[in-house]
Amino acid sequence: MTIEDKKRTIKTADTVLIEYAKKECRLFCDNQNEPYAKIQVDNHTEIWGVHSQGFGDLLRSWYFKKTKRGVNQSQLDSAVMTISAIANYDGHREDVFLRVAQVGEIIYIDMCDKKWSVIRVTNGGWTIIENPPVAFTRTNNMKSLPYPIGGNGVKYLLKHINIKEKDLPLLTGWLLMSLQAGEGAYPPLLINGPAGSGKSTACRMIRSLIDPNKADLLTQPSISDLRIVGMNNHILAFDNVSKVSPAFSDAICKISTGDNQSIRRLYTTNGEMTVSIKKPTILNGIPELAKRSDLASRSLKLTLQKVKHRKTEKQAWIDFNEDAPSILKGLLSGLSTALANLEHTEINDMTRMADFCMWATASRYAYEWAETTFIDAYTKNVKESHVDSLESSLFASSIVKMCEEGNYFHGRPLELLEYIETEYSSLKITRSATWVKTAKGVIEQLDRNEESLESVGIYYEKYKDRTNKTFVKVGDLEFVSTSNEPVSPVYDF
Repeated sequence: MTIEDKKRTIKTADTVLIEYAKKECRLFCDNQNEPYAKIQVDNHTEIWGVHSQGFGDLLRSWYFKKTKRGVNQSQLDSAVMTISAIANYDGHREDVFLRVAQVGEIIYIDMCDKKWSVIRVTNGGWTIIENPPVAFTRTNNMKSLPYPIGGNGVKYLLKHINIKEKDLPLLTGWLLMSLQAGEGAYPPLLINGPAGSGKSTACRMIRSLIDPNKADLLTQPSISDLRIVGMNNHILAFDNVSKVSPAFSDAICKISTGDNQSIRRLYTTNGEMTVSIKKPTILNGIPELAKRSDLASRSLKLTLQKVKHRKTEKQAWIDFNEDAPSILKGLLSGLSTALANLEHTEINDMTRMADFCMWATASRYAYEWAETTFIDAYTKNVKESHVDSLESSLFASSIVKMCEEGNYFHGRPLELLEYIETEYSSLKITRSATWVKTAKGVIEQLDRNEESLESVGIYYEKYKDRTNKTFVKVGDLEFVSTSNEPVSPVYDF
């Protein structure tokens, strides 16, 4: 074959693939300008990202069937870039979803089966449909959900997830919240337990009920990679986490409520895209994971018990897969019930995760829970997480010790630090690298732990006097609420 023949072959391959995409695919972009292609396959419609491996494989397969020749990477890349431009400039705009979508009071859940079937949930029940009115895309790692059959099997979770019965409403509520895509924040699920308590297997089983994936548990990523993981998964699940840094804790909190970040496009040198993600997260590990108050107040913490009756991994999954269809059916019943009752659900003294509490409580009729079953369990769970968070902070623990002895404080930040160091901390603690060193550090510690301190009845207030000097008050509510009496300043802040 001459050089000219090769040039014509390359040009023909590009042209043929582009013409195929224009003729057989409906090209469009989502609201972040990511290009997609809708393709009719048999009796259903498939939706693939133009830059995804799935779309590339489809183009390669079609071209080989047509010409009996392969497509090299440069030919494919050239065609994909042109198809992307066509989608961007000539296509329409449409929202694209991954696994779960919610439009008004209707929830759609992608089953990820070969028929591209979708579960449609309304306040009157649920059904499985094809060709849904919303656009779902997929990644190559996504696996199909179990077909929901059997009875209301939520109670079977206790057979496979090593939690106490009192924690069943909490886990059920978390699963239900993760199966909807409304405006509320997703509470991060923190799984703790000793070695041998089945944490990894439990997390895999929990995820498989909502968003099964070939890579079901991941190693804790960097902060920058965390957003990429969020783009390709409905649930972000991280295994054997040994330490949650302040930056990673903040990132998890942002993702639970909704995070927007600008990142470089992977297939360009200087292109930029905005990533908007709000996803459920799962973390498991032996140590305390919610060491910061903001994560403790947002998260749901479950502590697993050590497994008493062991079985092989293979047998554990055989037993779980037998019950999974019934568990999913029970969750779908809870979703439908929540949609029907959410508007009429009221909760007194809601926590920070108000939407989560409302959603789980609204589902109670499906499981015959009492009106306060969920909120009582969750309030207790959050308080326990706050206590664990306080015990993880050397400075906060010293504040708690001070107040437990009936001693309250009103004065300058450095006076408080000196008082704590003298009366409630050892020399070893005050010399540690994590100990507070400055007045600003005192304020930061009090601000960060304010919500956790309030959970155990300790309140904090800061104010400035007429000379713009900062004072703090730490004690019970009555002490902190009293008027700010003049105090002689000792240290400048």
